[in-house]
Amino acid sequence: MSGMRMSILIFALLSSATAFGNMRCEYGTVRRGLTPFEVLQRCGDAAFEQTRLELREPGYYVQVDEWVYQQGTNKFQRLLRFENGRLRKIELLDKPRGFSTLY
Repeated sequence: MSGMRMSILIFALLSSATAFGNMRCEYGTVRRGLTPFEVLQRCGDAAFEQTRLELREPGYYVQVDEWVYQQGTNKFQRLLRFENGRLRKIELLDKPRGFSTLY
């Protein structure tokens, strides 16, 4: 493989890895390590939020907050996972689907 092709492949892999590790919002970029307040300042309210305690080992619980952001009708949703008040993971979810009205 030529040096140019290898460079393009490495750049593409690094770019995709970075895209899944961060999230762009109206007022800035969100990345791991931020607090919920910092994310709220940059992205506004989430479409869905839930909080729970997870048992990691006997007697040690971690507060887990999960927020889902919908950034457009044809864009992938993002799940933000906070543990003990810090953003630990940004996960790509499916694109939102339309809702039909039931009568």
